[in-house]
Amino acid sequence: MVKTYISHFLLAYMNNRYIIYFFVILTIIVFTVLYMIEIPSPSVIVNEKYTLIPK
Repeated sequence: MVKTYISHFLLAYMNNRYIIYFFVILTIIVFTVLYMIEIPSPSVIVNEKYTLIPK
């Protein structure tokens, strides 16, 4: 009876640990990909000129 309880506790603990590892690795991958993607800074002002020729 006691061994079964300890076994279930270890199984739950191991699954919880793997879930934490998964989210840590996923977070590192997301931050790495976002660091490598070139995102323009929001302080850059884009000016475009349009000329409209009405008929």
